[in-house]
Amino acid sequence: MTELPAMSKTPALERNATLVSLEKNQLVLEKQEIEVEEVQVQDEEGGLHGWMTVAGGWCAQFVGIGHANAFGVYEDFYKENYLSNESSSAIAWIGSTQLAMLFGMGLIAGPLFDKGHFQTLVYSSAAFYILCNFLLSITKPHHFYQVFLSQGIGMGLAMGMMYVPTFGLIGHHFHTRRRAFAMGIASTGSAIGGIVHPIMLNNLINAGGNAFGSGGTEGTFGRAIRINAGMNAGLLGLCILLMRTKKVTGGVKPKVNMGAFFREPEYILVTFGCFLATFGLFFPVVYVQLFSATKGISQSLSFYTLSILNAASTLGRTFPNLLADRIGSLNMLIPITSGLGALVLGYLGVASLASDAVVTVIFGFFSGGFISLMIPTVASLAKHQGEIGARIGITSAVAGISCLAGPPINGALLTSTFKWSRPIIFSGVRLLPPCPSSWNQAFSDPE
Repeated sequence: MTELPAMSKTPALERNATLVSLEKNQLVLEKQEIEVEEVQVQDEEGGLHGWMTVAGGWCAQFVGIGHANAFGVYEDFYKENYLSNESSSAIAWIGSTQLAMLFGMGLIAGPLFDKGHFQTLVYSSAAFYILCNFLLSITKPHHFYQVFLSQGIGMGLAMGMMYVPTFGLIGHHFHTRRRAFAMGIASTGSAIGGIVHPIMLNNLINAGGNAFGSGGTEGTFGRAIRINAGMNAGLLGLCILLMRTKKVTGGVKPKVNMGAFFREPEYILVTFGCFLATFGLFFPVVYVQLFSATKGISQSLSFYTLSILNAASTLGRTFPNLLADRIGSLNMLIPITSGLGALVLGYLGVASLASDAVVTVIFGFFSGGFISLMIPTVASLAKHQGEIGARIGITSAVAGISCLAGPPINGALLTSTFKWSRPIIFSGVRLLPPCPSSWNQAFSDPE
């Protein structure tokens, strides 16, 4: 009799245990569904924070590459006045070092960004850039090392630590649709900066006159740089306020094996292509104002050649990127690069204001397309978002080598007698892809 009650309770206990287990499983499933919904919301393209980040990246590009795009103003003023005891090639080392540091520091900044140090990189680099920009204003004439340290190394190093993280963060917010377009919009900051900085610096530095080789003094130079540095400081502060890091959606981050990148034929081709192209890409940026002045074009007009170039590049940073989101970034990058080479060679035929303006405008469009497409092309090769910074950083660092060497080589080829055909041919040939069909074979599918 005592065993019957015990036997009758066992099925009831089992049923209760089963119900409890089912309820727990249901709660787990509901929790997982909520987490999945949160991940989907976090992974949405763009949004308010995404476009705020694009705006912040725009400010960073205005200050960084936008200012570097104005080096033709410095090259002209340094050669004719401030550092007249130095050769064109030696002065070009200042601009090329700044560009090399800007791109080359991606080798360090990219992996640090992937590890979650975006804010540290941006805050420290912004503060250092502002410091070096103001230090440039107190340098002394004919003291090459002072200008080289503050402008070439200091400002280049600061912007190099910011360049890759700003584009990498945009890649986090726009990881499928509209990535190339969003990065293109951000890169128009460097084009607009390339319009504003040259006009601003030319008019402030040369406030005392307009004749070639005169008009600028130590006093006007220092004042111009301080005003320009104040504007840059404000824009970098706005950049810090606007850019928003994206929440990690959970899970273990995949380890980034940077050595494996160099076992990918696609990545090697893109990186090597960018290395060759940047040898010639910045020839007009550094020398176009000096080129115009030595061709007999009035100083009042040659002052605006850099601004014309960068104004045209604004369109080149938007329309090709819109098309790239449909047909693939590389499929746009190849013809853009070929066009760049042809346009640099076009400077061989420049003999008047009209021809100079036409070549400069078309070159500006194609150069904007190349710069804005290079980053999304590299980002599209990433296997996951955790390696975007590393890939962009390595390619930028390799391109930084040619940025460092290109302008001084052009300056040495130019000589003191201004033999323009030599640097033009060198730069144009470097920009022409050797065999575009081989690139298309390597990338059979658009992104």
